[in-house]
Amino acid sequence: MSDPADLRQHVRTDFLAAQHDADSLPGWVFKPVQFSQGPAGLVLNMSDGGLQVLTSATEPLTDARYEVVLLLGRADMDSDDEQVSWFNGVVERKWSRPVPRMGILHGMCFTARNSTAEQFLAGHQAALESGQWVRCVLLKVPE
Repeated sequence: MSDPADLRQHVRTDFLAAQHDADSLPGWVFKPVQFSQGPAGLVLNMSDGGLQVLTSATEPLTDARYEVVLLLGRADMDSDDEQVSWFNGVVERKWSRPVPRMGILHGMCFTARNSTAEQFLAGHQAALESGQWVRCVLLKVPE
């Protein structure tokens, strides 16, 4: 039987900081004030075709499409501003499943071909390899 990884269209990058057991994952995910209108999530892995996001069980995703805003950065301790780099794109939710004690895991694919996910990964590879968390916010896409 073939390894499922061999059947993927795109190479997937796992974010090392999110590859621990449930007790190692943060119990909350914070987001900048300007993105307060959507649920926060933790990106577990991403490829040029899509991503997997863990969200809180208290904020289930009900729409099929979202604008995902990936956040990589940290708060400036001297002010309330958060200095973040972000990538955004429209994704389609393909599946969701509960993960006991952790939340809900969602599989999403980018709706546009040649997404800028690859640029995001290349530009932040060192931070991702050093174990930095990648947070996200999922915003409703106007119909």
